Amino acid sequence: MVKTVLVIECTSHFNWYNIFAGATLANGEPVNVEQTSYQDMSLVSYTNGGVVVHLSKARSPLPGTRQNENRSVKIDFVLLRSVSWSIGNMDSRNLLYGLLHSNIPAMNSLQAAVMCLERPVVWGALKGIQQKLGAANFPLVDQAYYPAQNVMVVPPDYPFVAKVGHAHAGYGKVRINDETQFNDFKSHLALHTDYATCEPFIEWDYDMRIQKIGPYYRAFKRVSPNWKGNTGNSSIVSDADMEPRYKLWADECSKLFGGLDILGLDLLHSKTDDKEYILELNDTAIGLVHVHEDEDMRIMKDLVLVKMNAIWAPTPSTPPPPASASSSSSSSSTSTSAASTTESTTASGTSTSASTSASASSTSPCANPEEQIELLKGQLAAVKREKQELEARVAELTATPAKKKGFLGF
Repeated sequence: MVKTVLVIECTSHFNWYNIFAGATLANGEPVNVEQTSYQDMSLVSYTNGGVVVHLSKARSPLPGTRQNENRSVKIDFVLLRSVSWSIGNMDSRNLLYGLLHSNIPAMNSLQAAVMCLERPVVWGALKGIQQKLGAANFPLVDQAYYPAQNVMVVPPDYPFVAKVGHAHAGYGKVRINDETQFNDFKSHLALHTDYATCEPFIEWDYDMRIQKIGPYYRAFKRVSPNWKGNTGNSSIVSDADMEPRYKLWADECSKLFGGLDILGLDLLHSKTDDKEYILELNDTAIGLVHVHEDEDMRIMKDLVLVKMNAIWAPTPSTPPPPASASSSSSSSSTSTSAASTTESTTASGTSTSASTSASASSTSPCANPEEQIELLKGQLAAVKREKQELEARVAELTATPAKKKGFLGF
C-alpha cells in the first residue's frame, strides 16, 4: 500500500516531489508526496477514517506536479516546513490542531509545533537549559515579559529592544532609546491584546545560526548593516566552524518539547564585550542557506523515511527514529560542508537507552518491595550516568577557547 507524506512548505520553489522521487520503505512500499502551503489546504479528521486533506491549486505550481489541480488525499505522515501563525491574517493554527486531532506522525512532532507557537514558552524552555548548564555555559539573553501594557511601569535600562507577540523575522520588533519612545510604544500596545517582551539592545558585529537536522550540524555567520540582521537584502551569510559549545547548545535544545529533529538556534556576538548572547530558538520551519538547501532537504527526507520505517516497516536491522535528544560525541563532517558534523550513533544510542530504561523502570509494576528497590537502583544508576556525561561535556566546553577564527565563505 502506498504511504503518502504531506509536506507543508512555505518556500514555494522548494520541490519536495523531486526530493522524494522513487522513495520506498524498507518493506518495498512506495512513498508518495504531496506538497502544499497552509494557505492552500484544508482538512477533515475522522475517528476511524484518519485525516483527509483538500489541496487547492497552487498559486505558482511546480512544473510536472499535481500542484496545478485541486485534489483530496488521505495522508500518513507530515513534514512541517512552515509556521502556522505569522503576521496579518496568516493564522492556520486550526489546521495544526486538526492534524493533532488525527494523531498523525510528523516531523517535527505536532506537539512540539504547538509549543513553539509562542515566544515566552520557548524562552522559558531555554531558561531551563541555562539553569541546567549555568549562565556561563549557556549565555541566554536577559528578557522581561509583560502580559499587557498596563504593567509596563518600570522600563529596562535604555536602550532595549521590545518585541510584540509571537511574530518572528523582525516583525513587531522595536528599538527603544528613551522614556518618550517607551511611552509611545506602550500607547500602541494598548490598542491590542498582545503581550510584549523586552531585551537589552546589544551592539553586535555579527549574528549566528546553529542548525541541527537530525544528527547533522551546521553553523552560519551573518553580517548586516541593519540592527535587525534578518531584514533587508544587504546581509552576507557564510559557513562557520562548529565549535564544541555550539554542538552542546544544539543538543540540549533538541531535547525540548519531546524532541526537535529540526532546529535553528540564533545568537549575537557583541562587539563591545566580545561575548555571545543566545536570542531565540526556531523549530521546524527554519530557512535553509541556498548553497546547502538541496543537501539539507535530502537529509530531512532520509529522516522522514527512517521514522516511517520504524512505524510501518520495522525490521531487526532498522534503526529507531533519530532521537533529537541524543548527545554524546561528534564525528566527521558531511561530504559537502566542513561546517556539518554528525553524532556518533553508538554514543547516542547509549545515552538514549539509559534514559529510556530509567523511564520504563519508573512505570513498571513491582511485585514486592525488594523488586521495587532494585528498579529504583537501576533508575538512579542511569541518572548518574547521564549526569557524568553532561559534566564531561561541560568540562570539555570550558576547556575550549571561547573564540576560534577561520570561517569558510561561499
